[in-house]
Amino acid sequence: MKIVQSRELQAIIDMIPADFADPAADFKAVRAMFKPFHGHPVSADLTVEIRHYGGVRCGDYTLKGASNSITAFHCHGGAFVSTGLDEYHFYAGIIAQHTDCKVVMPDYRLAPEHPYPAAVDDCFNAYCGLLEQGTPPSTIVLMGESCGGSLAMSLLLRLREQGLPMPACFVSLTGWFDLSVSGPAVPAGDPFLTPEWVRNRGRDYLAGALPLDDPKVSAAFADLHDLPPMYLQIGQFDTMREGAIALGANALRAGVEVTAESWPGMVQGWHGLVTADVPEATQAWSSIRHYIQTIIQNSHWRHRAQHA
Repeated sequence: MKIVQSRELQAIIDMIPADFADPAADFKAVRAMFKPFHGHPVSADLTVEIRHYGGVRCGDYTLKGASNSITAFHCHGGAFVSTGLDEYHFYAGIIAQHTDCKVVMPDYRLAPEHPYPAAVDDCFNAYCGLLEQGTPPSTIVLMGESCGGSLAMSLLLRLREQGLPMPACFVSLTGWFDLSVSGPAVPAGDPFLTPEWVRNRGRDYLAGALPLDDPKVSAAFADLHDLPPMYLQIGQFDTMREGAIALGANALRAGVEVTAESWPGMVQGWHGLVTADVPEATQAWSSIRHYIQTIIQNSHWRHRAQHA
């Protein structure tokens, strides 16, 4: 069956140069490449405050008219090496607008200046600080976009190891769950990533401390027992799809509640294209919003039943 992509999505794909994810690029070239994609202005309805949670500088975002009763703790993308918090406020605005959530986003340290485990340490400390300041874990949705998916899963595994409260659920936005990109080859069609480019960014991040397929950073290979529910929207042409498929399968085997969806024709990072009026991105966010509301409602009911 022929896969049909919207005209809006196809137009963006057609604009991306063939060497966008050049395997020979170093981290400085990656930062220069990403620069035009970040730092966009935010809506006047989005309140942006800089706060510290657990000693970590974070963005704290609320959208006028939103309920803000749910907090999305978001580990942002940038291939571990690029784009600090001050250029990423726009993505928090996307999340707030399309999920009705308050958003907290840690300004984690970037590689290679600050290699593993700096970034996951910052995400962990910020999450714990959010709890310490009184946010109930049952109202927190953990999100991870691109490399932020790896950071989010590393955070969950560390929370489990230390017996700390888990968020209500985890939502993946084309997360990276196998930095070795060792699964079956994905059909050509993703303009944003190539396997070797991803491996190189993993090497920038790990600086030889761990192999790329270590479960601490590539959760597709981890023991996933006792983790919260997961929602995985998996794009057909996303270079990182096989890691997401493996993560979902292993989570299922471990008894984790998993919702995994196939999104035909989709590529890495298509959620961010909602700002370009790509309809598939709008549809994806609508599904995410519904999932979050359902999970949080069920979490509240479980909490009430446990304390009845």
